[in-house]
Amino acid sequence: MIAADDISAGLPDRVMRKAQWRLLPLIFLAYLIAIVDRLNISFAAATMNADLGFTATVYGLAGGIFFVSYALLEVPSNMAMMRFGSRIWLTRIMITWGLISAAQMFVQTPMQFYVLRFLLGAAEAGFFPAILFYASLWFPAKWRGRAISRFYVAQPVSQILMGLVSGPILGLDGMSGLQGWQWLFLLEAIPAILMGIIIFKFLPDGPAVVSWLEPDERQWLTGALATDEGAITSTKHDSVMRAIADKPVLLFGLVWFFYVGAVNAFYVSAPQILGLKTGLGTQGVGLLVAAGGVLGAFALIGLGWHSDRRQERFWHILAPAIMVAASIATLATGPSPALAALAALTLAVTWLPSQPVFFSALSETLHERHRAVGVAAVNTFGQFGSFLSISAFGVAKDATGTYDLGLAAMAVSVVIGAGILNHIRRAAQRKTLPQAVTSSA
Repeated sequence: MIAADDISAGLPDRVMRKAQWRLLPLIFLAYLIAIVDRLNISFAAATMNADLGFTATVYGLAGGIFFVSYALLEVPSNMAMMRFGSRIWLTRIMITWGLISAAQMFVQTPMQFYVLRFLLGAAEAGFFPAILFYASLWFPAKWRGRAISRFYVAQPVSQILMGLVSGPILGLDGMSGLQGWQWLFLLEAIPAILMGIIIFKFLPDGPAVVSWLEPDERQWLTGALATDEGAITSTKHDSVMRAIADKPVLLFGLVWFFYVGAVNAFYVSAPQILGLKTGLGTQGVGLLVAAGGVLGAFALIGLGWHSDRRQERFWHILAPAIMVAASIATLATGPSPALAALAALTLAVTWLPSQPVFFSALSETLHERHRAVGVAAVNTFGQFGSFLSISAFGVAKDATGTYDLGLAAMAVSVVIGAGILNHIRRAAQRKTLPQAVTSSA
């Protein structure tokens, strides 16, 4: 390990620049493709359901089955990744989900649809925790927030991309005897397969095996990562199940259950809600959502940078969470169209940017040996929270005839998640969680 006095000026920043330029574009593209392949069903739905005679019940059940298999296999997938290595396992995930996504073009019956959506969730399970774990192998805690933010921006970019390419692809209807939705599944699956091959060839397993780092750069990086691990005081477990049941994992999981579950329930019905609350038509709502995506992308990068600069995580999550709850509560009160639009934009620039900071805080509480499994466990809480929240939101809408009760419940759910996170923050200040995550602002 290089002593502090022996570190040349600019060495850490130089190493981080190299790592970002070499690794983040690959991770960004992989994550972008993952989101596109997950969301393309929503663009295919209208024509596919009409062509195949699928009811809304069939379509909804198929969509839900994806999250069931994803949640159930999230932890086992990351246990396998720890055995086979990040590069090989990410390659496996991308190629298998690409093949299954493409296979959806052959769907003819509801059962075929259910099976393929279940298999797609199973294939993709573990992908997000795997890339978070991979980032932790390269970026010390001081740089991790901005690194995660820079590939996380794939989420808003995917919304823009889907809006631009899905329409023209659906316009291929009838070409070579295929329907437009079949072309959509086929053409948007090919990049996943190609990206899997690219990752296998170009994504290195770790700093020790790359030639683009000089010896002093490699030594500094491995030393900085080892220092981060040494600062973690959480319990080292002898079994994976004990690591999953660790108190920090359970508490972070509960935060994610209430927080991400509520917000995902909102976004499932966001176009209808915003249309009613703002009085905008379909095109107007689309422009509002797109504007929120653009603003959210900039806010995402900025919040991650500021969190790293201040070396503080919790208030960079809590403050946005409070604004998210306030925005949803505002929509529940029947505001003026202008105020409803402002609430929607506020939600867009606070919800998404807080996510990478959340996972930075989580990853800094866990030892490397159990980090991937712990992140997967927390993400599983969020998957089940989303399933329950979306279901309950639909029941509330049918029971009351409006979205207002469901929106109010969402706001309360976010507040509960924020309260649990604040408990974690206070515990960290009492040195019961890793010093690396404790507020220093």
